[in-house]
Amino acid sequence: MKTMLSKIFGPNWRSSSSGIATVVAVCTAIAIHSDPTLVAFLPDNAETYITGIAKLVAVVSGIIFALTVKDAAVTGGTVAQTNEAEKRTGENIWIN
Repeated sequence: MKTMLSKIFGPNWRSSSSGIATVVAVCTAIAIHSDPTLVAFLPDNAETYITGIAKLVAVVSGIIFALTVKDAAVTGGTVAQTNEAEKRTGENIWIN
């Protein structure tokens, strides 16, 4: 999984994937809250549960995003971000 995310998002895959999860969860919670007909086909309590889960995912992924947004794999850290920097440091830019 790490290798796949690294290939898709590059060296900053942690912050990219958690940031995307945060945005999706927040948008889901807002959409359901503003237009309850999106979940009208589900049982009565489903809106509450889905909104609650979306908010929980938003909070958890937001915390993960905050913790990883400036980690050692981000520019200025310890991991080379370009091929040129990789040649200088000898580190592989796609694996951390």
